[in-house]
Amino acid sequence: MSGDFAHITLTTIAQWPKPRRNPITRGWLPPVSITLTAVTSLVLATRLWSLRKTAHGLFLDDALAIVAWLFILVFTAACMAGSLRFGFNRHIWDVSAELYDGAALIEWLSEFAFLVSMCLTKMSVLVFYRRLDHPCPKPLRRIISIFIALTLVYTLAFILTQILLCRPTNAYWIIPRKSDKTTWERSCASQHITYPLQGSLDVFSTFYTIMIPVLVLRNIPMAATQRRGLGGTALFGLVIFGIGVTRTAFLSHLADSPNGDATWNSFSVLACALFECHLSLICASVPFMQRYLPHYRNTRVVFVIPESKARNDSVMSRVSSSVSGQIKRSFKRSNSPREMDISGPQAVEIPEWEFQSLESPRTGPQRSPLDIISYERYLAGNYGPAPPPKDSRELFDQYRRAHGEIV
Repeated sequence: MSGDFAHITLTTIAQWPKPRRNPITRGWLPPVSITLTAVTSLVLATRLWSLRKTAHGLFLDDALAIVAWLFILVFTAACMAGSLRFGFNRHIWDVSAELYDGAALIEWLSEFAFLVSMCLTKMSVLVFYRRLDHPCPKPLRRIISIFIALTLVYTLAFILTQILLCRPTNAYWIIPRKSDKTTWERSCASQHITYPLQGSLDVFSTFYTIMIPVLVLRNIPMAATQRRGLGGTALFGLVIFGIGVTRTAFLSHLADSPNGDATWNSFSVLACALFECHLSLICASVPFMQRYLPHYRNTRVVFVIPESKARNDSVMSRVSSSVSGQIKRSFKRSNSPREMDISGPQAVEIPEWEFQSLESPRTGPQRSPLDIISYERYLAGNYGPAPPPKDSRELFDQYRRAHGEIV
């Protein structure tokens, strides 16, 4: 089996049919690439613009997203060059032999850029949810750290495999031709295992990158719009998961191709990878769009800044400040001069239970009816604000449900 560019031999080339005058072509990739690049750039720019007025500025996950976007641009440029210039939109026997080396180099560079961009995008998502100190417990943070290390390790492993696949490395993109007078054999390792394994690990990493946000935010009180947005983002992630599965199937077909039609088979792989990397970065940046919603100020959740451990701009902080403000206002002494009516002494009838309280304790403790009435009035708020419950979180949740901020 010939498989990809690295395993094309003169024997394989001799079995190819003659070039056609009007070959079958697929020309939809360049316009789709331009559209995806524009949408991805706009979404990322909107995400970064929403952070410009925040106190904490950019975090590590934002920097990773920016670098991932740069590698996505490199990958997109390689895909467009391969489709427009090096014949990835047609069968390899319909491509000029002078373009074989350039086509193989474009595929090698595109695979490198794709691996790096997907690694950085997934690490950006995992790092973001790991730094949420309040909703993310320590055991889950340890699991996220393991997944970050796994993503980084397998990406570096496949990049190293791509570099060492052929000896020397440039033998990958030096394709033999019929006109060559010298006959030499390239030494390249098999891709029957590496391609399916790479696709499988990519799909697995996509799966746990989707599940981590669901596990972190599932028990957090949030508004109905935020809950629907979380579900929509998870469904969007499942679409990317399906694209990754499709790409893995095309990778296996590319490695097992009997006729060595590397350009035609690589086109399907590049198309799936193009959608996967762009949609992944879009899915990672969409949650930041809630800052542009008109009711965002009333629907924020708890957000903890790692340096200060302070909850800023959250519903919980606003509720606590509102309650404390009411308490302070109820006990605050007024500075405005006003006349106060002081009543004179009045005769008060002493009830009988006052004398009963002076009796011997052997008769048992006596409870004053006035105490019961006063305590009930205190609970009703007649002497100031009602006493808070033992757990203040119940008060906050009740306040937010009354105002429609959580469901």
